Amino acid sequence: MATIDGYYFGVCTRGAERAGIAVRDLVAGTGLNPKDFAAPRWRGSAEAMALLVRQIWAALGDEFMGYAGRCVRPGSFAFACELALEGADVADGLARAARFYNLLDAGIETQIVATKEGLEIVVDFAEPARDPDHYFSEFWMIIWHRLACWLAGETISLLSAEFDYRRPDAYFEEFKYLFPCRHRFDSDRRRIVMDAHALHAPIHRSATELDAMIAAAPLDIMSIPASDASVARRVRQLLTRGPDLTLDELAHETGLSPHKLRRLLRTEGTTLATIRENVRRDKAMRMLTSGNATVEAIAETLGYAEARSFTRAFRQWTGRSPSAWRAGTG
Repeated sequence: MATIDGYYFGVCTRGAERAGIAVRDLVAGTGLNPKDFAAPRWRGSAEAMALLVRQIWAALGDEFMGYAGRCVRPGSFAFACELALEGADVADGLARAARFYNLLDAGIETQIVATKEGLEIVVDFAEPARDPDHYFSEFWMIIWHRLACWLAGETISLLSAEFDYRRPDAYFEEFKYLFPCRHRFDSDRRRIVMDAHALHAPIHRSATELDAMIAAAPLDIMSIPASDASVARRVRQLLTRGPDLTLDELAHETGLSPHKLRRLLRTEGTTLATIRENVRRDKAMRMLTSGNATVEAIAETLGYAEARSFTRAFRQWTGRSPSAWRAGTG
């Protein structure tokens, strides 16, 4: 499972804090330590983030986590997903869920629009000042894309994302992985656009699968947007065990020809190079944070021929050298 930067752990609790709930109470039983959230090199698991979100839902009795004008009672997401599952296709399913949320009149208007570009999700916050860090706004937009992927049982490419605020330089490196597409800031709206495939993609989920997803919510929706049986997920699993596996070796392990493997990854909206980079990035950060392995040893483990190649890649990911990341200095 991919890891999440501590920044997001630090800001996701602020709506609950404004309601008078202490962070120590929100993390109770999660295994999380709030002191870690501000540590420059700390990352938490997606499982831990999902658990923290559930804790906030329960503490506030609000699935909008204190970031909107009115509370949205726990169970609303489950009901919205039940409505989505009845859709004629993915776009119709999302539209049904959005209509339900809009009827709640909680302060977030979500529009699902078919355009020449693809399927557009436009989000309007009635009181954006409630979310000055844009945490819930970004979380809410991501949920619609991930829900589309879950309903389709495959990755639906995210083509573009627009935001009516400045580029978040403080966490932009992490932001790019959450929104793997073209970005536009200082726009007049907040929206994402998915590939046109989402307009007519059939729904490939059952009521039983929905029950399982809701039981783990929001973990599945927060995870990498690919189906459990996707080629991208399989390749990621293989690369996690062996980051230097070649295309031919991966093709052999998946029972595909190299050409077909490349083509299927493109169909799922990714490439072997992108998956390999993400795996190396997450593993490098874990090794630097939790162990005493040298930079040279980490580079070798990750399949880099030279330590300087790894250091160059790490600077591109984080803006810092591996040694600076480990030391927590800029």
